Amino acid sequence: MPWAIAALAAVSAGLSAYSASEQADAQKKAANYQAQVDAENAKIALYNRSDALQRGELEAQKTMREQAQLIGTQRAALAASGVDVTQGSALDLLASTRFLSQEEVETIQSNAAREAWGYDVQASNFNNASDFERWKAKQANPVKAGVIAGTSSLLSSATSYYSAKASSSSAKPRA
Repeated sequence: MPWAIAALAAVSAGLSAYSASEQADAQKKAANYQAQVDAENAKIALYNRSDALQRGELEAQKTMREQAQLIGTQRAALAASGVDVTQGSALDLLASTRFLSQEEVETIQSNAAREAWGYDVQASNFNNASDFERWKAKQANPVKAGVIAGTSSLLSSATSYYSAKASSSSAKPRA
C-alpha cells in the first residue's frame, strides 16, 4: 500500500509541475505579445507626433498667406483712399496687423509643438511598457516553474504521509 501512496504523490507532483510549466509558458507568451503591442503603439505615437508638427506647419503657412493677403488688401484700400501708407495711423494699422498675424502664427506653431510633445511622452510610455513586458517574459521560466511546483508537491505529499503515519502509530494502544 505505501507504493500506491508514493505513486499517487509522484503523479500529483508531475501534474503540478506540468500545470506550473504551462502557466509560466502562457505568462511568457502573453508578456511577449503585450510587448509587441506596446512597441507598435509607440511607433504610432511617433507617427502622430510627426503628423502634428506637419499639420501645424501647414496651418501656420496658410495663416501667413492669408495675413499677407489681408495686409495687401489694407494697403490697397488705404492707398485708394489717398492715405500715405508709410506714415501715421496707416502705418500703425499695418504694423498692428503684422504683429497680430505673427502672434497667431506663433500660437499655431506652439500648439502643434505641445501636441507633438504629448505624442513623444506617449511613445516613451509605450516603449517603457514594452521593455517591462519583455522583462516579465524573460522572468517567466516554464522549466523552473515546473521543477519548483513538482518538488513542492512531492514535499507536501511526503509531509502529509509522514504526519498521517506518525499520528496513526501514536493512536495504536501499546501492549
